[in-house]
Amino acid sequence: MKLTLVGSLGHINSFTIPALVAQGHDVTVITSSEARVPEIEQLGAHAQVGSIEDTAFLTDAFTGADAVYIMLTGRPAMGQDIVEAGRALAERYRIAIVAADVHRVVDLSSVGADQGPEVGSLYTYHIMENILRAAPDVTYTFVRPVGFFANLAGDMATIKHDHKLYRNFPATICTGWVAPQDIAKVVVEALNTTPTQNDVRYAISQWLTGYDLVAELAAGLGIPDLTWQTVTDDERLAQLKKVLPPAFALSMMKSAQGQRKPDFYADLQAHRPQLGMQRLKDVMPQLKAAFDQVQ
Repeated sequence: MKLTLVGSLGHINSFTIPALVAQGHDVTVITSSEARVPEIEQLGAHAQVGSIEDTAFLTDAFTGADAVYIMLTGRPAMGQDIVEAGRALAERYRIAIVAADVHRVVDLSSVGADQGPEVGSLYTYHIMENILRAAPDVTYTFVRPVGFFANLAGDMATIKHDHKLYRNFPATICTGWVAPQDIAKVVVEALNTTPTQNDVRYAISQWLTGYDLVAELAAGLGIPDLTWQTVTDDERLAQLKKVLPPAFALSMMKSAQGQRKPDFYADLQAHRPQLGMQRLKDVMPQLKAAFDQVQ
């Protein structure tokens, strides 16, 4: 099949591209960087350089593809709300998909996409899925990963300085985590199928309570007295504002609030996804490298 992928050589595509090429597919990868072209071609794929802000470019890149893989990527413009940025990107994708006469699309969405504004930044994916569904004669698979193990790198400073992992929900709550290899596996499987109607597939590697998470991080990072610290929403927001723009920090805090809801993972559990192969211990070397760089 001829496949067009958004996402350049990101964490997921670094596994998705080789797998699809090995299966014999003709793969084109959209990238915004000329510097990425040799790396993409080394993997056996074609590179198409342009901006996902450009609907005409997207239409050209999608034209002739048997299937397209898209995602929320790039950074919102200065002062632009993440939800509105996602809405605008989804509209460009929808227009390009219809104009290019594409009938099969795999979209990288997220856990929480089945829910409303109460899940903060994750609500962006709910909006995007709804906009994409409006394209006629297109069959979508929405791949919904849980939280990325790699996001724990953002906690390395407070872990190193305070010996605490801060969250605005209790350590008794069990949360889902995933590695890019396991997301890529779900994406590749979806691109190789043609369902008769839209479907949803979840990507998850491991379930961990806060206590489990702290125990593994303590051992892997060499911080035996690491503890979980439950903070208020306001306290967590203040922490996030130190490293994120205010609007994005608020959305992230609200996303974490969602973890306190008993039904946050209800749709995921109803789909009964198989756990991937990766575990937190497998990504610990990358987290340890980030930890060691903290001053």
